[in-house]
Parts: sequence; C-alpha cells; structure tokens
Amino acid sequence: MKSLVSLGSTRGSIMGTTLDHRRYAEECVAMARLAGDDQDKMLWLTLAQSWVRLAEHVERNNAEPVLELQDQ
Repeated sequence: MKSLVSLGSTRGSIMGTTLDHRRYAEECVAMARLAGDDQDKMLWLTLAQSWVRLAEHVERNNAEPVLELQDQ
C-alpha cells in the first residue's frame, strides 16, 4: 500500500490528480478500519472525507471552461 508520507509526488501538478486524492481517501478508510479506538477511526474518516472533497474540487476546476478576455 502506498504510504501517505509520499504525498510530495504529484506528477507535475501542484494539486495532484483526482485519482491520487481518491487513492489517499481509500487509504484513510483502510486505516480507519484498522484503528483501535473510535477517536482515531473518526480522525481517519474525516481525513478521507477531506481527500474526497479535494478530488471533487479539482474535478470541478478542471471541468470549468476558461474564459479568455478579448481586447475590445
């Protein structure tokens, strides 16, 4: 399993890719399943939710058309 410690590699994009973010979310869910106490479990699930939100944010930004201003 890829470790969260290796987040520095974003393959040329400052924000990374949605696939990267979703993988990190999945890893957090897996860690939540392994967590011994409920507080740790909630922390991992909250972190997973943050990764999913970031993936959705990147998807929205990539889908928005870029408006070009024209000189008039």
